[in-house]
Amino acid sequence: MARQFEYKARDATGQLFIGTILAEDEASVAGHVRSKGLYVSQIKEAKSRQDIVMLLRNLQPITTRDMAILCRQFSTMLEAGLPILTGLRILAAQTENFRLRDNLQNVYKNVQEGISLARAMEDRTNVFPPFMVSMIEAGEVGGVLEVVMRRLAVQFEKEHRINSKVKAAMTYPAVVLVLAVVVVIFVLTFILPTFVTMFQSMHAELPLLTRALLKISDIILKYWPLLLFILVGGGYALMVALRYPGPKAIRDRFLITMPIFGPLIRKVAIARFTRSLASLLRGGVPLLPALEVVKKTTGNVLIIKALTESQESIREGEDLSSRLGNSRLFPPIVVQMVAVGEQSGELDKMLDKVADFCEEDVEDIVERLSSMLEPLLISFLGLVIGSIVIAILVPMFDVITTVR
Repeated sequence: MARQFEYKARDATGQLFIGTILAEDEASVAGHVRSKGLYVSQIKEAKSRQDIVMLLRNLQPITTRDMAILCRQFSTMLEAGLPILTGLRILAAQTENFRLRDNLQNVYKNVQEGISLARAMEDRTNVFPPFMVSMIEAGEVGGVLEVVMRRLAVQFEKEHRINSKVKAAMTYPAVVLVLAVVVVIFVLTFILPTFVTMFQSMHAELPLLTRALLKISDIILKYWPLLLFILVGGGYALMVALRYPGPKAIRDRFLITMPIFGPLIRKVAIARFTRSLASLLRGGVPLLPALEVVKKTTGNVLIIKALTESQESIREGEDLSSRLGNSRLFPPIVVQMVAVGEQSGELDKMLDKVADFCEEDVEDIVERLSSMLEPLLISFLGLVIGSIVIAILVPMFDVITTVR
């Protein structure tokens, strides 16, 4: 099939020619260019608009809301008696998320070729979470795929609700802080130097606060390229460092021990772990394989380590609750509820209750944080803006007094 190529060539005088051509391969392009009496300097395949569209689609995030809608619609179709292939074809046609739609189309093709649904999704773990694949596999084996999809829909819906509440609580302070930084930099770099120049022309003595802010303004104006490089380079270096277990463990330990946000982050991680484990156990997945799958969904290195140790303890005959209690990451009430579930043989139900308890606690923490952060942010902004205003007004009053 013909493809589009871009080429650069020169004639005998050295003049540069740039063009595009449809050809089978680079050799055909070179032959065409030479037939014009030109000398080839570069040939490369042109990026088509379709390639750019595909790249943008692959960058589109897939949210828990998208997955909840997918599982809910799929379970409804299966309960109505539609075959798996028909359900997949309908889902791939009507899904709004382009990236999810493309992956569903590939899953449909694989299932059409005779591959199981779980196996087709397993090759795309960046889209379909491992616990989802394990539950679907258990549902296919047990012939209860529609039940599994309904449970997955419930789990994704609850996770989406919690994530939305946490994001809503974090968005307000993040926006306020960003705006505050922008306003302060603008005042320090554009407004303050103008007043200071006027004060110096009048031989006014600048107070310590004004001189300190002026020094910060000079540093920003003179070294902003270096500061920008340090900011971007430091962010990139941090991202690279967090790919390794050591720095990730330090980050996770810091996050869960923070004075204000630590309890919130810990409860969200525990709710995700218990809800996923309960879904897997209810779907027929044994405890040890379920723990192996859940480890990949927690996102916290410390909890992953605790679950790995729990797997080893269970193989040696111990209970899950004893190892979770020794890790000191899980509150005592969580450990006790897991122990009751193990003793009663209803671990999945107790894990669901733990997840409900943690999610309710998360909602309470989010509401308290929202009520606490607003006055704190207002006080912080008042302190920063007030300091800048004082730094400008004090020498201005001195100048007015001197003139009088």
